[in-house]
Parts: sequence; structure tokens; C-alpha cells
Amino acid sequence: MEHTKTFLQNDKFAQHAGLELLEVTPGTATVRMDVQPFHLNGVGLVHGAAIFSLADFAFAASANSYDYVAVALNATISFLKGVRSGTLYAKAEEVSNTRKISVYSIKITNEKNELVATFQGTAYKKE
Repeated sequence: MEHTKTFLQNDKFAQHAGLELLEVTPGTATVRMDVQPFHLNGVGLVHGAAIFSLADFAFAASANSYDYVAVALNATISFLKGVRSGTLYAKAEEVSNTRKISVYSIKITNEKNELVATFQGTAYKKE
């Protein structure tokens, strides 16, 4: 598990985006993002790409929480609630894990535990 944390701490984009890995266990991960002015779009809401990045980082952490490298095959997101400030959390949970493919469901919530977005990711396990 420590190799996963080290691997993810080297993610320069996540660092630049202000994403903080709070927890990773086999098949799960929790990531936090304190909303900053650079996360906002032209209408003052958290940009969809910022929310996607938060969810994608939780997806990557959970998919890579085992002793193999996993890369994304597919990812989809549904935005459910606009956010202007505060803290967002992404909680990833494994849905399926087979020999080559794993699937994860990620819920993005605000500090009031209100659902902001849902994300599903499919990963391919590399040799």
C-alpha cells in the first residue's frame, strides 16, 4: 500500500490541482479538494474539469491499490449539483475486479455530504 501512496504523491497534476489523498485501501480511496479561485469557471462554479480530476484521482488511487499498474479504459461523469466554494471529497469503491478489468464507482460530495457528481471508471490491469 505504501508503494501506491508514493506513486500517487508523484502525480504532478494532482499536486498542481490541489488534490489531497486522504486514504487508500485495497479497492477504495478518498481524495479531498479545497475549492480555490483557480477551480472556478466563468460563471463562478467549480469547473467540471476540476471535479472530473478529483474523481479521476480517486479512481486512479483505488485501481492502483494492488500490486499491479492499472490504467483507465473508460470514465464517465454526471454532474448533479453546482458548487462555488468549500471542500469536495471523492470516495472511490470497487464494483468489480477480474483478472484484467476492474470497475470503480466514485461519489463526489461537498462538506455537507451532499452529492455533487457521480463517476464510473473502468481500468485495465497491465502486466
